[in-house]
Amino acid sequence: QVAAKMAPSMHRRSSALASVLAVGGLAAFSASFAFLFAGQAPRSAAVQSTTSGLTALEAVKAGKKKKQKQRLSLAEALEREKKEKEALAKGEVEKRDVAKLSPEQTFWEGPPSSTECFIPFLSCFVVLGIVPFIAAVNRQFRVKYKITDRRISVTSGWDGKDVTEFSYAEIAEMKFGLRYFGYCADLRINLRDGAKVEVFGLLNFFDNYRYIYSRIEKDARKKSDKPPRE
Repeated sequence: QVAAKMAPSMHRRSSALASVLAVGGLAAFSASFAFLFAGQAPRSAAVQSTTSGLTALEAVKAGKKKKQKQRLSLAEALEREKKEKEALAKGEVEKRDVAKLSPEQTFWEGPPSSTECFIPFLSCFVVLGIVPFIAAVNRQFRVKYKITDRRISVTSGWDGKDVTEFSYAEIAEMKFGLRYFGYCADLRINLRDGAKVEVFGLLNFFDNYRYIYSRIEKDARKKSDKPPRE
């Protein structure tokens, strides 16, 4: 009789234990399943971010390559200007459309002539001459001239962040003085708004001045110095 009474209670305990084990197993399975998906999501996000970063870097490099301006020789620049004038004369294109359609091309770009450091270097034997020499050396690293088919740009300043740009139409007059028998020259450009731009120690002066002179307006040519002969 005692065994008969204990049988139902043992059966209930075993069924309850089986239910607890089943619930525990289900919870463990769901937790491991969630952990796997939780681990995959950040990993896939990291892979996507890395891929997008590489794509952005490639796009930036491609953009820099496209932005690189082409250099022109004097003959190519004059030939291009001749074709533009012919197109304007025939009425095939308007003057404002020429700048829009054709990409900007660099004719010449570089620092001032290093010869301007010669005299300050000699003055270094005097204590006060050290300051002009340091200023002249700094100009070699901080000052840069750039001549394109649309504008002239002068980068200057002690930190090299002061940029002066003006188009050829803004030039009212140009005067120059040769240095070292034409190896370089100092160029003074007067703009129509009254501003003056000094370009000291301009290298490749004969070609550069001839190119600038050919692109300014007719009234500015009459006031400016004629291109020198080599």
